[in-house]
Amino acid sequence: MLTAIERFARDEAGVTPVEYGLIAAILVVFATVAVSAAGYNIHDLISITN
Repeated sequence: MLTAIERFARDEAGVTPVEYGLIAAILVVFATVAVSAAGYNIHDLISITN
């Protein structure tokens, strides 16, 4: 069991998708903050496109 945990800890194949997910989440947070700071909300943005 310990060797499986050690192998998982050393395996770097899954690091890249996790990093991309974190970058995407950070971008979503920044975009939401920027839109909110500009005085818009999501409903206003959706109404513009319809």
